[in-house]
Amino acid sequence: MSTEPTVCFIESLGFLEEQTHKEGEIISRTLQLSGKSSAYAYIRTEEELRAVAKEFGESDHRYLHLSSHGTVNAKGRATGFHLTTGPIASDDMAEILAPHVENRRVFLSSCLAARSTFAQSLLSQSKCLSVLAPMNSIKFDDAAVFWTAFYHLMFKGGKRSMAVRRIKKNVGICASLVQERFRLYYRCDDDTIEKVTIGPLTKPDAA
Repeated sequence: MSTEPTVCFIESLGFLEEQTHKEGEIISRTLQLSGKSSAYAYIRTEEELRAVAKEFGESDHRYLHLSSHGTVNAKGRATGFHLTTGPIASDDMAEILAPHVENRRVFLSSCLAARSTFAQSLLSQSKCLSVLAPMNSIKFDDAAVFWTAFYHLMFKGGKRSMAVRRIKKNVGICASLVQERFRLYYRCDDDTIEKVTIGPLTKPDAA
């Protein structure tokens, strides 16, 4: 189906954070201030996630931005995402989104999201074009600064394309602002999956 270069934000936080830490809502409103259309949905449950993901797939939005906490196991390894009412494993999240992201790009505001199996699983189960996520734990304010600047640069001058080379370039610029590293997983023309880590080496990556 035909899509437009606009972003749909799906956000989920802890109950006590809902009034103060809605980073996804801030980014969405900033895009609207610059005249760029966006959609925003706040969810609390897996059932709501499935419903919004389906609605996104039926919409003409081209980009999906998921903002939530990441989850880790007892060894500190990334395992998935945490909605308001409970966790969702990386592979389960990929299964939920896979039917709805064909020829679209996914962006994640979740700590350690680039270290889970989510991106590889999603790209292998779907025709999603790419996944961009932070490598380590990232603070709310840094995430808001990064993503606001990233979308501003990507859409600057009426650009309608998020070519991989432009994503890499602008991630590098914006990552330097917050001194964080990001990983981009992307589908090549021959349908193979590549990944690249972008950002300053000012502190060691998480294990």
